[in-house]
Amino acid sequence: MSSLQRAQGRFGLTVQNKEGRTRCADLAQGGCCRLLFPRVARTGLEAVTVNISGGIVAGDRIDGHIYCRAGTELVVTSQAAERIYRARPGEQAACINVSCTIEPDATLEWLPHGTIFFDHSHLDRRMNVEMAGSSRFLYLENRIFGRSASGEVLKQLNLRDTLSIRREGRPLLEDRLAIEGDDMATFFGRAAVAAGQMAVATLVLVAPEAEAQLAEIRALCCQYDAVDLAASAWNGMLVVRGLATSSWRLEQACHSLVAHLRAEKAAPVTWRT
Repeated sequence: MSSLQRAQGRFGLTVQNKEGRTRCADLAQGGCCRLLFPRVARTGLEAVTVNISGGIVAGDRIDGHIYCRAGTELVVTSQAAERIYRARPGEQAACINVSCTIEPDATLEWLPHGTIFFDHSHLDRRMNVEMAGSSRFLYLENRIFGRSASGEVLKQLNLRDTLSIRREGRPLLEDRLAIEGDDMATFFGRAAVAAGQMAVATLVLVAPEAEAQLAEIRALCCQYDAVDLAASAWNGMLVVRGLATSSWRLEQACHSLVAHLRAEKAAPVTWRT
């Protein structure tokens, strides 16, 4: 099998508190990765990740690092949904590795658009978060397994997706999703897996006030039609899981929950365009 050119990308962002406002202290970007900074009317900073290669294919590699110094507030979102395209037989997985450091009294909100997995896609993705006890971390990941509205059928998939969070140097959450097989209709159709629903969401809040949010979040989870949501909280952490047939409905429900957890602050710019 002939070797094809693959994308390589990297980005790094360090933010600092300068006179009560979050400002960029250091920025690095290369290959297929870019970071854009829309103007926002608040003291925090918003960064938008852009993959100029147009999508992810097997063999691609992206490495990123986010560093939030004490007292900063950073929102990271994406320009659009990321697409994981079909891999040829025998190709190595696409790799995406992001590491985040959150110092005391700092806030990092990782709120990208969803990830769309095409048939025969192959991805190994990992996010590592190191945070202080007084810092806050909000995370959202919507996974769309096949574009069913376009008549596409997801038959084969190879996915490793990991979120690893450490607080004060101690493991807090190790959330791993591993899917591999060539009969995805049967796999997702199992009642214990997804009951045929191909849009899956994970929402995580780690913050001193996280557990106190549980009752209100559970009440909100019951308000969305055609979306199954469940929430739990422990050890200073709130986790919401979601399933839906419609990725759009699931996305709207998650955006509503995020708005509540962010005290109704304005949504990221790319969510509104």
